[in-house]
Amino acid sequence: MKSALEVAQLFFASYRAHDLTEMLACFAPEGRIDYLPIALEGFAEEAGCAIWSALIEVFPDLSNEITAAYPCADGRTAILEVTISGTQSRDAFGIRNKGRQFHLPHVFIVRIDDHQRISQMKAYWDNAAWFAALGRTSLVEAP
Repeated sequence: MKSALEVAQLFFASYRAHDLTEMLACFAPEGRIDYLPIALEGFAEEAGCAIWSALIEVFPDLSNEITAAYPCADGRTAILEVTISGTQSRDAFGIRNKGRQFHLPHVFIVRIDDHQRISQMKAYWDNAAWFAALGRTSLVEAP
């Protein structure tokens, strides 16, 4: 029986491999994401797939490293500190491409269901720091 930590580790390994099929396979059919800094929430199959595929496309070297993990005693919940990094290769997310890199710490809270699939994933990060790392200095970029 897999713990939430083991399922989360599998998810992030699949994410490093840019394998959307395996990433989604870690989720329950009704599994949800809640990415608070960008007010993105919904089913992983829709909202998750949209954001992850866009990130992989815009940052072809997108990667992640689990830097700390805190499994809960029940085995169903884990909190992970994950540094996500990449080099921008095209305009996206309201950020003009300057070819800049980011290395940004995130916190993920992952909860699994009775079938060892992710039922809920919440993520937090400093979106202003992400924009600054990529060269966006205001809410509206001049042309």
